[in-house]
Amino acid sequence: MLENELTKAKAKRKAIGVFKTNLDKIKDKINLLEEKFNEEKAKANHLEEKNELLEYHNQMIDTSYNQLNKNNMFFLKKMRNMDEHIDQTFVYTRRICHNA
Repeated sequence: MLENELTKAKAKRKAIGVFKTNLDKIKDKINLLEEKFNEEKAKANHLEEKNELLEYHNQMIDTSYNQLNKNNMFFLKKMRNMDEHIDQTFVYTRRICHNA
């Protein structure tokens, strides 16, 4: 009977040892998964920062493009006014020369 109890105790001790070993393996896997998760999270944060920077640059490009368009329209209008002025001056000069 004492020998039977001793055998049961040894079996329990062995089962506890196997359980602890398996538990340690699971903990190691969890740690690896946490490390991979943190790496992926860092990559995602980096990509998000890049995306925000790209959005900012796109906004700057849009703003610059719109300003260039405004400037272009302004200068085209000025050039048309100058052309009209030159045409009017030419017509006026021609009249003066014709009348002289």
